[in-house]
Amino acid sequence: MEAQERTRFGYATAKIAEVRQENYRVKTFVLDCGVEARPGQFAMVWIPGMDEKPMCIVNDDPLTFSVAKVGPFSSKLHGLGAGDKISFRAPLGNSFAIPTGAKKIILVGGGYGVAALHFLARVAKGKGVEPVMVVGARKRDDVIFEGDFAKLGVKTVVATDDGSGGVKGTAIDAVRQLLDAGEKFDCAYACGPEMMMHALAAVAQKEDMACQLSLERFMGCGIGICGKCDAGGGLVCQGGPVYNSRAAFKLEEFGICHRDTMGNKIRW
Repeated sequence: MEAQERTRFGYATAKIAEVRQENYRVKTFVLDCGVEARPGQFAMVWIPGMDEKPMCIVNDDPLTFSVAKVGPFSSKLHGLGAGDKISFRAPLGNSFAIPTGAKKIILVGGGYGVAALHFLARVAKGKGVEPVMVVGARKRDDVIFEGDFAKLGVKTVVATDDGSGGVKGTAIDAVRQLLDAGEKFDCAYACGPEMMMHALAAVAQKEDMACQLSLERFMGCGIGICGKCDAGGGLVCQGGPVYNSRAAFKLEEFGICHRDTMGNKIRW
């Protein structure tokens, strides 16, 4: 499918074809167009009257985003429905990579970061690689995409902080349980809260396992001009958003702090 309109500044404009309510605060938006993208890449999404925001691509054709309602932009987006238009620039950034010869991989998602890993799971299955999905959430009502992974035939382990669904504990607790049970993985992938990804990177390092992480930072442009996504050693929109764990550990702010819209550092 092709985007219906293209604006002066490289934006494509398309209609929302479908809106799905994933849980009480996450909606999935399916557009009536597609792009050529790879798992882990993102789009800069724009709504008239609002600053554009980065959104991880959940599916490339049709182009799909899953968005949690957390602020003014996402609240306005949540108010849109089928037939409404949004504009975007995509695809941007680098992507997850599946190592040559890999047979089994583990995907670790936290919160709404789970949605972005569905794209990777689908691509992995198409390459004959077995993905195992770990979904981390605070409580059962926060879990998303469990059914979508089941439809792909992906083994899925749910972990909730309060024990209301699946393993009681964090996603990393669930990962450790799998490793302790003798599971072996060629690579680990993560998208979600940074402290979860920092913990996974440490586990992967101890297990001598390759690890790729999708970092999130405030972005103003997505193309390396504004500098707002500096992570202390590089711009996430240019060097990422996907980093291998060794590169992530070299970023001064990884697992320590992030920045607000004014560039002030805020500790995790």
